[in-house]
Amino acid sequence: MDCTDSTSSGHVSKKKSKTKKLKRTMKAVKAPVEEMDQAECEVKEEKSASGPCFPPTFSVSEIKNKQRRHTMFLKLKEEKRKKRMELKKKERKALGDKAPPKEVPKTIENQRIYDETTVNPEDEEVAFDEGTDEFSAYFNRLTNPKVLITTSDRPRGRTVRFCDQLATVIPHAYVYYRRGLALKKVIPQCISRGFTYLMVINEDRKVPNGMVLCHLPDGPTAHFKVSSVRLRKEMKRHEMDSSRRKFHL
Repeated sequence: MDCTDSTSSGHVSKKKSKTKKLKRTMKAVKAPVEEMDQAECEVKEEKSASGPCFPPTFSVSEIKNKQRRHTMFLKLKEEKRKKRMELKKKERKALGDKAPPKEVPKTIENQRIYDETTVNPEDEEVAFDEGTDEFSAYFNRLTNPKVLITTSDRPRGRTVRFCDQLATVIPHAYVYYRRGLALKKVIPQCISRGFTYLMVINEDRKVPNGMVLCHLPDGPTAHFKVSSVRLRKEMKRHEMDSSRRKFHL
């Protein structure tokens, strides 16, 4: 009986000593692991505060991927800008009231010298220009303009609808189709029928892309580019616009 008790007590003491050693080793291992975790957390906080961290000999040109290189270049540029702004703020706070005023950017408007030009209404040149002005009858509303709207040869559906809707906007406008006639033959017919303007809508790939406006009978003629044409149904709240409503420029 004594022998068995002594052996059992010996086994228990050995187990206790082993558990104590394991606890000591676990504590010894836990301490450096916790220190490493704390150090990693500090490094992450520094990175998050200062932005992306790069090695001291890092060059953006070493990145082979073009898109990645461009994004890294923009990040570096943004970091430099933030640093400059922080330095300027610190300098202004340090100087206080003695800080220099902010610089105003130079533009054409603020650098222009003011010049008040006036014209005497009784001047002979002004009176002569007003007397010989070709458009004075239109500006004084002595004559009503009459506009002929036509298209290039073989117009498509979108161009035809655009001309029809354009005629509802311009007063005294009429739409006629060319039917293969040259403009040299169209212009004399317009003059004989009392039209004062000729408007030609050109198209490319079934889409209106240009407009020629000619003043009859002697000109001048102007060409305009037309882009992003939206018809009435393609606009917002087009249901509010009805065919009965008349539009004016």
